[in-house]
Amino acid sequence: MYEQLKGKRLLVIGSAEIDANIVNAAHEMGIYVIVADGVKKSTATFAKNLADEAWDIDYRDTETVAQKCRENGVDGVLAGYSEFRVAAACRIANCIGCPFYATLDQIELTRNKRRFKDTCRKYGVQVPTDYRSEDMDKAEYLAGVRFPVIVKPTDAAGRKGITICQEASQLGKAIALARSQSVTGTIVIEEYVKGIEFVAVYTLQDGHSSLSCFNEKYLDKESTSGLCDLALAPSSYLDQYIGSCDQPVRAFLKGIRAENGVAFFQGIVTQDRVVVFEMGYRLNGGNDYFIADKENGINYMKMLISHSLTGKMEGDLDLDKPRFGRYYANFLLYAHAGTVGRVKFHGTMDKEGLEDIHIKKVAGMTVKDDGSTQQCAFTFKLSADSRQGIIDLIHYCQANAEMTDEHGNNMLFSPFDASVLNT
Repeated sequence: MYEQLKGKRLLVIGSAEIDANIVNAAHEMGIYVIVADGVKKSTATFAKNLADEAWDIDYRDTETVAQKCRENGVDGVLAGYSEFRVAAACRIANCIGCPFYATLDQIELTRNKRRFKDTCRKYGVQVPTDYRSEDMDKAEYLAGVRFPVIVKPTDAAGRKGITICQEASQLGKAIALARSQSVTGTIVIEEYVKGIEFVAVYTLQDGHSSLSCFNEKYLDKESTSGLCDLALAPSSYLDQYIGSCDQPVRAFLKGIRAENGVAFFQGIVTQDRVVVFEMGYRLNGGNDYFIADKENGINYMKMLISHSLTGKMEGDLDLDKPRFGRYYANFLLYAHAGTVGRVKFHGTMDKEGLEDIHIKKVAGMTVKDDGSTQQCAFTFKLSADSRQGIIDLIHYCQANAEMTDEHGNNMLFSPFDASVLNT
C-alpha cells in the first residue's frame, strides 16, 4: 500500500519515548526519518536514537528548521501527543509548503479548554458545568458551587496542574498550581462528574469521520489529578456513547472543518449523562492505532504519516469498527517521589496476551509527586478473550514489576484493584 512512500523523508518533531512510535511506524513504511527538537541527542532521546538522522534544533524556531528542511529535501512534517509540538509542526509544514492535516486555528481550539467547551455547546455536545475562578473568593458565589470540582490549566497536557478539590479550602492552592502550569495563566474550574471516564478516537478522511476505538478508563486513587491506571476496549458503555454523543461529536468535527487526521474526545459516562471535557486533534497517548490495526487492518498512525507526505490518508475507513472481537488494555503503573535505585520486570516477555512492555524509568532518574504523567513507571499493552483474561494479566504484571528507590524502598503506587472490571 505504501510503496510510493519508500525513500521519502519525514521530519518528526519531538524525541521523547512516545515519539518513537511515529519513527517505528514510518520505518515500517520504508520512510527515511529525521527527528528534531532542542534536546541534545542522548540516552533519553528515544526517538532520535531510532531515527535515521537527528537535529538538535529548537522546533519553535520555525524559519531555521524550515530552511534545514529545504536543504535536506524533507517531504513532510509530523508531531503527536502534544498540541505545542503539533502547532510547531504545522507552522513548519506551512513554511515549506508540504501537507498538514490541521490548521493552527483548529489546534488552538483543541488546546484552549474554554474555547473548546463553548464550541461543544454550539454543536450539542454536553460538557461539565463551569465555575468562574475570579468569583471563588466571594462567599455568595462559592455557596452555589457543588463540590467536588476539578481545577486545571486551559492549555496544558499530561495531567499537569490538575487538582480535584473536595472542598472550598483546597481551591487556593489548586488555582495557584493550575495558573503556574498554564502558558497563558488561565484556568478552568468545572464540576467533577463522577462516573467512568472514556476516550473516543475518530479517524478522519476527506471530511468523513469514523469511530475507531472507544475506551473506558479507570483512574488512580493515590494521585490528586486522577492519573489513568487502565484503558480498556471494547467498552461496555459504547452503546450509551453512540446513542447520546456520537452524532453531536461528528457534527462538531464537521463544524470546525476537520477534514483529515485523528481526533480524540475525553469524557465521563454516568447512568444518565455522557459529558465531554477535552479533545485532542492529534495522536493520543493510548496509541490505540495498534488495536485498530490488529482488529480491522486499518492503522490510523500510518494513515497520518501518509497524509504528511502526500496529503492523502491512505486507508479504507469501511474496515473501521469499534466493536472488537477481543479485549485490549493499556495498563500503567506509577511511582511516588524519589530517586530510582532499581527497576525491573521479572516476568517473561513472551507471556500470551502481553503485547508490549515499556519500562519508562532507569536507575538514577528522579520522580516528583506532581500528579502528571511523568510519574509513569511501566506501561503494558494487554489482550485477552475476556475481561477475566485481562484481570489475570493485570495481576501478573503487578506481581512482576519492581521499582525501588536508592535506599531499597518500594516506589510504586498501591496495586490496582482489577476486580472493578467485573462490576
